Amino acid sequence: MADASATPTSAPLIFGRYRVHELLGETRLSSVYAATDERLHRQVLLHLLRKELAGQERPRARFISEIGQSARRSHQALLEVFDSGEAAGRPFMITEYVSGRPLRGLGVLTVEQALLYMRQVAGAVAACQSQASAETPSGLYHPPISSSNLLLVDEGRVKLVDSWLLPPGEALADQAHYRAPELSEGKPATPASAAYSLGLLLYELITGERPVSGEDARATALAHLTARIPPLAKARPTLYLPVAEDLVARATARYPEHRYASAADFATALDSLWRDLGASTQRLVAPSARPAAPEAPAALRIDPQPPAPAPRPIPRPSAPASFSITGRLGRQPATKPSVVRQRSLTRSIVGWSVMIGLLLLVAASSYVGVNALISQITRGGTPNLPSLPGLPSAETGGSPLAWISGFFGRDEIYIVNLAEGLNLRSQPDVYDSANIIAVVANGTPVTKLEGPVVKDNIPWLRVSLDSGGKRYEGWMSLNYLRQEQ
Repeated sequence: MADASATPTSAPLIFGRYRVHELLGETRLSSVYAATDERLHRQVLLHLLRKELAGQERPRARFISEIGQSARRSHQALLEVFDSGEAAGRPFMITEYVSGRPLRGLGVLTVEQALLYMRQVAGAVAACQSQASAETPSGLYHPPISSSNLLLVDEGRVKLVDSWLLPPGEALADQAHYRAPELSEGKPATPASAAYSLGLLLYELITGERPVSGEDARATALAHLTARIPPLAKARPTLYLPVAEDLVARATARYPEHRYASAADFATALDSLWRDLGASTQRLVAPSARPAAPEAPAALRIDPQPPAPAPRPIPRPSAPASFSITGRLGRQPATKPSVVRQRSLTRSIVGWSVMIGLLLLVAASSYVGVNALISQITRGGTPNLPSLPGLPSAETGGSPLAWISGFFGRDEIYIVNLAEGLNLRSQPDVYDSANIIAVVANGTPVTKLEGPVVKDNIPWLRVSLDSGGKRYEGWMSLNYLRQEQ
């Protein structure tokens, strides 16, 4: 067995099994290395107690406790523990290997993407909190909640990991942005403390901004005591989603008793918001007051706030006031009969004009076509009919959907919008790595064949593309495709 008391530098063998390759970074307790399990021939991560902490009892005991807790938790957004042990007096843990891009710095996400990632993180924290005991009243250990610790490992999938991707001096400052106020007052953490951190993370993913900050880690942590989290609409003025505003406001309340009681309650609220996301998220501009302008249909009207009720006049016995519904909020005086008749007349004239124009166009086309056909027959030739696009066949490798799209309209072109490249899959299944056909580079144009189809809360498109003289067809996540204008 190699000596683990020194930092591995020349691919040593730990525990007679794990070949250490390179240092990826350090957390508050461990050094994290990329390694290979030579018995099972797979990549793993080695979490080894830092050399300077090996002789200190408290950090050593805490690291061993976290290893045990990590082994008892299980969630797809957390690293799976494979093995643990001790080498030359330094405890270590072996977990699954993971690589990806931190969500920190990706900028503003769509609400759908933010909810997709947040539901995974909240579920992971809730799984840890569900195993609370007298020894661990807040639940099992989980990595600090931060966008810097949230890795995008595949389309639609994230992993919450420890802070080894940050320089050692920046980890505390990074975590201070999500620190619950009661922790800065010296009080113990509760399940509601994690709900506060999750609420701030959701705010950051939707707006691209961290709402609480300071000059250093201490100033940022203390800023939570007096901070007022601004509304989402202040950072994204075009976003109008009151349910999300209420969710963030409750999760980031100053006092724990006013928040969601746990990560599980926060996750339930996220699920409810996900189901209700069919409503528009864009604030509609109120139309100017023009009596003759046609009003939008009631189903498309979204009033941010109900209008202040005007004083209702006392109706006359001979002419009771009438009302018309203009949306889901309140009632407004009905349009005058003269205006209604004027609108009806205008619509009728426009409709008849369009119909007469279409009939004249069809008649003219028929006249020209019949004359051409008769002229061709009288000359003894074969009628020269316009050619149609060839039907798809096994020989040509054509797709019926692609043929129909080419015959009836313009193809919908999308551009791959993921820096690491996007997987082209034979089936819309993000959890089956065996169905990956190819990895398509960022910026590659693809043609839509069908979709979107929603599976595992991810919208998918069936697309085609040409590469190297070959044609490929498969499924891609719509979250990382940008439609060409």
